[in-house]
Amino acid sequence: MTWRWLFRALVCCAICANAIAQQAPSPGSLPEIVANVNGLEISKAELLRRADALQSQLPASEVPPDFYRRVLDELIDDELLYQAVEAKNLAPSQAEIDSEFDKQGQGFGGKAAFAEALAKRGISPDQVKLDLKKEIGIQRLVERELVPQVTVSEEEKRTYYDANPEEMRGSPDFRVAHILIQVRKDATAEVKEAARKKASALRSMIEVGQDFADLARRNSGDPGSKDNGGELPFMSKGQTVPPFEAAAMALEIGEMSDVVETQFGFHILKLLELRGGELIPYEEVQGRIEEYLLRLNLQKRLETEVETLRSQGTVEVFI
Repeated sequence: MTWRWLFRALVCCAICANAIAQQAPSPGSLPEIVANVNGLEISKAELLRRADALQSQLPASEVPPDFYRRVLDELIDDELLYQAVEAKNLAPSQAEIDSEFDKQGQGFGGKAAFAEALAKRGISPDQVKLDLKKEIGIQRLVERELVPQVTVSEEEKRTYYDANPEEMRGSPDFRVAHILIQVRKDATAEVKEAARKKASALRSMIEVGQDFADLARRNSGDPGSKDNGGELPFMSKGQTVPPFEAAAMALEIGEMSDVVETQFGFHILKLLELRGGELIPYEEVQGRIEEYLLRLNLQKRLETEVETLRSQGTVEVFI
């Protein structure tokens, strides 16, 4: 299990979970020094660099009004953890930092491409190496000091299993019949609208009593199923395109869907059968439950560690 990105992921999730539809405030009013952590200053430039990286991962509508303060809290927590890293002599060597830096460069297609990508974002190699130094150190702190303290009991696993029965069911297989009115990907809007109207008309005909299978044989554009009245074999989750699957799984057996658009055209679906979806035995899922609970308990332990470091240190915030 890799814990390296856990702390940053926690902060990103917190930002997303509490976001509202409002743009982040202008950074123009931020002071040059935004915080002081046990005597170490965090600059406006460092805050904006981290904020830009996080903001690129969020839709504009999900950037909260206190975005910069949230990002600053992340930087403060990172700094507190890294100061603990140094106090425990867990800091990485320069060779380790350089090695990780080279690996990141290879992921960009080589040193030249990596340097170009950094330059475009106004980030220096030294800044990246400083980030890597902290990340590697915090990972080491988590793995050596915190992970050994985190356990999951048999009772916790059983309790989670019993409390979340829907999560413990396998995905059901489904079998449908469908009528497809094909539309080419490059079709004009007029052609698409005509196909949609044809599908709607066929659906109306079925509603007033015409036979689904007969209409499928005479109208469906799916050569693999039309001769069989539109009937398809059983399918499992992920075996067909998402809109088709979602429409099928929303139906009761024998029920007909509205007109459904996919990349192939317009469909009318009728759910014929469902099978599977039974509760998975505890013995088969206990490993996954344990891994999930270990992650959850480690998150809580990490949050407690940060709270302790804050209470023991001196943190000044200037925004």
